[in-house]
Amino acid sequence: MEKGRDSSDREKGPGPWTLGFRIPEEEGIIFLGEDDGRGFELEFRKGKLSVSIRFPVRTEPVKLEAACEPGYEAMLTYTGYRLELWAEGELADEDWPIGQVDIAGICKTGQGIPVSLQLGKCPVRQEKERTFTGIQGWKPEGANVHLGDCMPFYWEGTFHLFYLYDRRGHKSKWGLGAHQWAHIATRDLVNWTEYPIAVGIDEEAEGSICTGSVLFHDGKYHAFYAVRMCDGSPAQLTCAVSEDGIQFIKSHEVFALQPPYDGASARDPKVIRDEQGTFHMFVTTSLIKDGQSRGCLAHLLSSDLITWETAEPLVVLDISDQPECSDYFKLGGYYYLVYSNFGTARYFFSPNPFGPWQAPEDNIVMERAYRVPKAAEWKEGRILFAGFYVDPDVDYGGTVRFYEAKARKDGSFRCRRWRKAVDGLSLCPGR
Repeated sequence: MEKGRDSSDREKGPGPWTLGFRIPEEEGIIFLGEDDGRGFELEFRKGKLSVSIRFPVRTEPVKLEAACEPGYEAMLTYTGYRLELWAEGELADEDWPIGQVDIAGICKTGQGIPVSLQLGKCPVRQEKERTFTGIQGWKPEGANVHLGDCMPFYWEGTFHLFYLYDRRGHKSKWGLGAHQWAHIATRDLVNWTEYPIAVGIDEEAEGSICTGSVLFHDGKYHAFYAVRMCDGSPAQLTCAVSEDGIQFIKSHEVFALQPPYDGASARDPKVIRDEQGTFHMFVTTSLIKDGQSRGCLAHLLSSDLITWETAEPLVVLDISDQPECSDYFKLGGYYYLVYSNFGTARYFFSPNPFGPWQAPEDNIVMERAYRVPKAAEWKEGRILFAGFYVDPDVDYGGTVRFYEAKARKDGSFRCRRWRKAVDGLSLCPGR
């Protein structure tokens, strides 16, 4: 099955354009132009095409790369919010700049190989579903592509793994990240399907679609997340909705935190529903009180997933660093609250749904290198963690790794490694 998405169907910024050209036999700078002093350069050396183009908001150029050979057909497209580099019909690289350049003027006055410019249109971008086997150590295909924060979710026999799709280790869009929610799913933990982007950037004002959580309610999937804005304004807490768990529509309804919480740092919403039917949202932020700032998880309540009321914070740390990417689940007779500080995942536990919380002597979820693990229930009440290990060539993003949580009698838990992924049943002793 294949689902298409028109790259020009939701333009809210400058108009789209497409620039086509053929890779020459000669190496070197193959095209050079300027737009009001802002450079545009195409370079081909040693089997690699490099694109450098400056947009008005930054002096640093946006750079894209593609593996190429002489004679290849290449194409640079701009949707109004996304810049894409194609080689021989395959997407090689992309970034999400702000503003526009006088591409017509560049093509008219620039020097180099012949180029073909189409204003006002982009080709239809097709995103295909793909299947693969095995999950441990997996990451999406492509050059400079990595898997970031994981957001697992289980519903009616299907285990969904939403994750932050990352290019160039958090350095896209001038360091804002330009992350999007990607999506894979399975019914047996062995055979997986990779779906099109679930929640993507489709406005140039969006700097990154950040971490959140998924909840199924009233026949629909609700994806809660934060949006890092390009203008430096406070991140927006919002939601996208889907009927099939694959194609999500942004609601554009924004949630905001009020004092004494630091609304500017609000992010990573985790939403659950309790046994009485009340919805709870836990939000990473700081509590500002008596001139002091303490990292905390704000606690919001709702009966309809639309209107939210502020409750007492779920937890307040004794340090200023904020507890990121929180998660919450029940295992055995205890409730668990997972969060990350300084890149290390830790947890609290309690016999009561919302505390008071206590920490075991060693409250690290797995090992310090295991980044942002979040959990979801699997069959028979089992709890599976999904997190990532950072690739050696970047500072953020890498490959996924699953572990299973096993509760101890004292309220702590340990994680066990999979020996082989046959329905996740074969385990070897771990911590």
